[in-house]
Amino acid sequence: MSSFRPWRAVTAIACGHMASMAVVAAAVVFRLPLDRPALQWGAGVLLAAALACRFAKGHALAGQAGMALWTFITSTAHGAGFVLMPALMTICGTWASGPLLQTLAAMGLHLAAMLAANGAVIYLAARFMQWLKA
Repeated sequence: MSSFRPWRAVTAIACGHMASMAVVAAAVVFRLPLDRPALQWGAGVLLAAALACRFAKGHALAGQAGMALWTFITSTAHGAGFVLMPALMTICGTWASGPLLQTLAAMGLHLAAMLAANGAVIYLAARFMQWLKA
């Protein structure tokens, strides 16, 4: 258990999830066309490539980067960033401090809740594995 560092896993998960949210946020802010099925197909292609590397090489992608990529793929595939679209649409075209701060607060709360849930699952899984090995 001494080599397991759960905060490293949570950090990688946070990076991947924030990247997924950033793709949607950038598209809304810059008024780019956003096609959910196209993003999901792109995430699916990345997922297929990751699985092909996994089976071809017999091991996972490079540690933290692989976990961040995996989180980005799954977050994008199930549409995590799209949940933020209604909040982001309220500030589209206006940079008033009220809606912008509310939107950033909602994004921060969403990320904090996701990290708390993932952190709890990672911690419990590590303890369970430690119990099994004892």
